[in-house]
Amino acid sequence: MTFGQILDRVLQLMRANLRLFMGIALVPAGLIVAYCAVILAAFFPLLKPLILNQQPHFPLMTMVWLFAAEILGWILMIVIYALYEPAAVYAALEANAGTRVTIGKAWAVAWRKAGRYIWLAILRALIVMLPILVFGGVIAGTVGLSLARGHGAVDPSAMIVIFPLFMLFYLAAMVFAVLVMLRLVLAVPACVAEDVSAWQGLRRSNQLTIGAKGRIFLLFLLIYAIAYAAFLVAEMVIFFVAGIVALAGMMLHLAMAPWGYVGIGVGAVVFICAYLLWMACIWAAYTTLFAVVYRDQRLRQEALAGAQVQAG
Repeated sequence: MTFGQILDRVLQLMRANLRLFMGIALVPAGLIVAYCAVILAAFFPLLKPLILNQQPHFPLMTMVWLFAAEILGWILMIVIYALYEPAAVYAALEANAGTRVTIGKAWAVAWRKAGRYIWLAILRALIVMLPILVFGGVIAGTVGLSLARGHGAVDPSAMIVIFPLFMLFYLAAMVFAVLVMLRLVLAVPACVAEDVSAWQGLRRSNQLTIGAKGRIFLLFLLIYAIAYAAFLVAEMVIFFVAGIVALAGMMLHLAMAPWGYVGIGVGAVVFICAYLLWMACIWAAYTTLFAVVYRDQRLRQEALAGAQVQAG
């Protein structure tokens, strides 16, 4: 399939199976929004004095518990997405093959091999992040030595080396992460379709992405650009309507309490719902893209292998 054919196939599958894909994606998206709401509610008592121009008070144990809760939340979100991706990929693979599945069946596929998919997410994160963390540790150690040498102050001569080194590290880290992720992006489709282990899925993805990394990267960017443009349009519409409603309220001389607060609350709910749908839609588009590219690359390599066998 060409670049345009892959994009067209993804859009066709999204239109034909939007309810299925969105139903699967709304589960993790809703949980993430709920988690953010809980964290915001937990932090609100600490931020309230700042809003009221009062002296803030941050108890140490409260901050420790909030930090621990946030770390736990991030871990839970990683686990949730580790299970969401195989469920969404399975639905996309079946839809691409012309088979209809249900939301429950898609999630059942992910839960059946939950340990494998969570381990796959951990391995993929380690492969991408571990070299970056090691190199970042070297830079942090360099800064620490500079501070020790300067007795708590940064040595100006060391900054001449540290700042360019930091910029180079940032650039190299981004390039490295993108290149590695492009090699591993088909690991979940390989595990789902071929029922292989996490390590085998990673190796299989490395094989399947040969000759397709540039195409995957461009498709990834294009889908993101489309989604970002759609979000901007939705955001402008929401704020435009909110401005019209606020103007109408001022012309009718409605009091800020309670009508203004009601309007703000309704606007916030509308914005959160729009963001939730946008997040679910972009996740569904990416997992559908991975499923389509996986199928195309597998057919391509199998056809090439068959041609080589016949030629031999």
